[in-house]
Amino acid sequence: MDTDGQAYSAPAAAAMATTQDSLAALRLLIAQRSLYSKAKDWTYLRWIGLSVMGIAAPFVAMFIPVAAVSVAAVAGVWIFLSRTVFNALESKRAAQGAAVQEDFDRLVFAMPLLATREPRPAPEDIATLVGPDAQVPDRAKQENLYGWYPMDRTVAGVACVAIAQRANAAYSERLLRLNARYWLVVLAVWTAVIVLVSVVRDLQLSTFLLGVAAPLLPAYLDVSDQWRASAQACTDRRSMAEDIERAVRDASGKALTDDDLLVWQERLYGLRRSSPLVPNLIYKRTWERNEQAMNAAAAELWAAARRRQLGANPEA
Repeated sequence: MDTDGQAYSAPAAAAMATTQDSLAALRLLIAQRSLYSKAKDWTYLRWIGLSVMGIAAPFVAMFIPVAAVSVAAVAGVWIFLSRTVFNALESKRAAQGAAVQEDFDRLVFAMPLLATREPRPAPEDIATLVGPDAQVPDRAKQENLYGWYPMDRTVAGVACVAIAQRANAAYSERLLRLNARYWLVVLAVWTAVIVLVSVVRDLQLSTFLLGVAAPLLPAYLDVSDQWRASAQACTDRRSMAEDIERAVRDASGKALTDDDLLVWQERLYGLRRSSPLVPNLIYKRTWERNEQAMNAAAAELWAAARRRQLGANPEA
């Protein structure tokens, strides 16, 4: 990314810590979470239909063999809707959520506008998602939105932004890794159960192909795509987290620059746009553990940043 002409200087950590808990910042966090939740609604709708077919198709094929062709036809229509209408609506909401999250980062890190983020919700849409300002503090507390990024007021602003960016990438990587494992288990168990049931019932090959395999192929396709996308997103985020960590720990004397932060921010936005959504259940069940891990890693990097500061200013 070309950062020429983008005058930027990272603010002090104390200023960022205050800004991220301000009303304006909390409104953006509430809006982005609402948008991601709405995107996941379309994901859930896709999976409800595929799950119903996945569960019902084998039984229909076993007990009503003549209906096997009809079940396969319904499955074909559903996968068409899933991959066109539902997926488009899901992607639009997720992209809007990423744009709002980028606005939050720009506000907290005091960054310039690097590029126009589209699609993005209108101010009126954000106001509708957030509700009255008087309710924002309570809602933010209920949703654990205060202190979104770990901050250390004794660390230079440029290092604090880098560590916050790394925390975001690493946190998401942990969620996506668990999501990838979940989908892999689902795919393996589902395959084993269907094959076992079909063998036990001694289904004819034609009945198995039309009544069981055909309705399940769309679900298998989506599950395998979800697993591959989650695995790739894990790799991309891990790579970014490691790049930032190396820069923060670098003892060679090479300075961490504000331009580095702009490059990483652009990279982070791209990852948010392209990553699969993680179910809310996984996020909520792992929230406390992931928060502890994020804060522990941030504390270690703050210590490394302070050592660098002392090395650069031995009289400080």
